[in-house]
Amino acid sequence: MPKISYVDGAYYHYENSKININDRGYHFGDAVYEVVMFNENIFFDFDGHIERLFKSLSSIDITLDFSVNSLKILIKNLIKMNKASYGTVYLQVSRGIAPRNHSYKNLKLKPVLIISITEKRNDLYNKMKGVNAITLPDNRWGRPDIKTTQLLPNILAKTKAEQNNAFESIFLDENEFITEGSSSNIWILNYQNELITRGLDGKILSGITRSTIAKFAFKNKIKFVERKFSKNELYNAKEVFLTSASSFVTQIIKIDDYLINNGLVGDISNNLRETYIKTNEKL
Repeated sequence: MPKISYVDGAYYHYENSKININDRGYHFGDAVYEVVMFNENIFFDFDGHIERLFKSLSSIDITLDFSVNSLKILIKNLIKMNKASYGTVYLQVSRGIAPRNHSYKNLKLKPVLIISITEKRNDLYNKMKGVNAITLPDNRWGRPDIKTTQLLPNILAKTKAEQNNAFESIFLDENEFITEGSSSNIWILNYQNELITRGLDGKILSGITRSTIAKFAFKNKIKFVERKFSKNELYNAKEVFLTSASSFVTQIIKIDDYLINNGLVGDISNNLRETYIKTNEKL
């Protein structure tokens, strides 16, 4: 399969895709990104991801002179060039190229946009399997609501999970309330059949899949609550699942040494995943 990317206005084979050494994304993580799943001609929550991309850019004072439609055209063309049918689109925008200096005051820079495609094996319709997770203190910077490329704590947490034969690490704030996963939002269903996830209090990323699942819950008359919940509530939940752009809805059946739902996949998690996939198929 061809490996072609879009870098700062031109298409390149991967081996020729280069970023300037003075790109501020490279030096400082002064960049934001988004990941969008696609299946044939279907994008999952495309508009939500692009809207969040521009919101993240605005939060750090970057202006990207692209419309939503022009980005979609670029992405569709890139998918076609790569002959990809199922996978992810990665978009990254850095502030631009300048001599290394922390402050960006008075810098008149052209933002650098890159887009790449990763084709994956299509296991979209496979039966859901539960995964394991571990808990860790949340040691990220104070603005995880902005989707920047400053991901070192997330990388260390994800690696720690894999070292412990787990799929995800779940972050705990200073009072041992759940924030989110290293690359996901976390949900619980309690024994009062309340579907709970942390509110948008600045301590988590406003997940696009999270938002869609919340709407599904409301439409299906599942009581949806946004609030903090404790590690103890997590351990003793009826069901626990994560949501993300690349994992959709994935049930967690073991956290640390605690089995959730006796280690079985629950009906609500499974139904929400199926609803999410079927709804996007119709778009």
